[in-house]
Amino acid sequence: MTSAASAEALQPNHRIPTYDELFHPTYRFEELPSPWPASKQGVDTPVYMLGWLIRIKPGSTRISSDYSSWCDYVVLPRWVELGYDTEENKKDGVSPPDARLYGNHHVLLTIADNFWKDLPSLRRPEVRERILHQALTVLDLNPKRAKAEKLRWFRFSAPSNILKKPVTYPHIYCQAKHALPRWIKEMMDGSWTKRYPLKLDPETQRYLDWVHEYLARESAEDAQRQED
Repeated sequence: MTSAASAEALQPNHRIPTYDELFHPTYRFEELPSPWPASKQGVDTPVYMLGWLIRIKPGSTRISSDYSSWCDYVVLPRWVELGYDTEENKKDGVSPPDARLYGNHHVLLTIADNFWKDLPSLRRPEVRERILHQALTVLDLNPKRAKAEKLRWFRFSAPSNILKKPVTYPHIYCQAKHALPRWIKEMMDGSWTKRYPLKLDPETQRYLDWVHEYLARESAEDAQRQED
């Protein structure tokens, strides 16, 4: 701690920052949150997800809080088909988009997170541009709606007051007003299970196996890192 910081800490009016001040509920695309897992001023860093919001009617979707099946059987095959399962993406920690509920009024399409090993890649403009382009293509999103300016880093779990009502952050679609892209509509109403076989082709299965092995390896490394 520098002498200036030490002096500040000893001031009688020095205030301990709140959790929301340490870890904001949201950040803009270009404002990288703290890496996870780690700690800041002795407080564990939360998980952040980078993505776009879709405004929904409460109770109108069959999506769960973590809709990994839709990603495995719909998004992953398309990701592989488009040639995005590259060594470059793996090295930079770029993964396929996913989806999850964000409160009762929104679905969040996620395209990145704040994992400590992958976050440094997002400091590079070319990686941010690649993530954006690939997500738009895989999910067939309208680039006039799904703009970089509407991307946000969302903290999980979100503050309870945010989850009870629609948030004011920008959304790219509103279920009550807009025609949703087919991939998104089928994900939300559950009809994707009728269109897509719950069996992966060998190439996609190999990529999914790599993902699972990568996550298991990273989890072991993180555990070792925290012990050290």
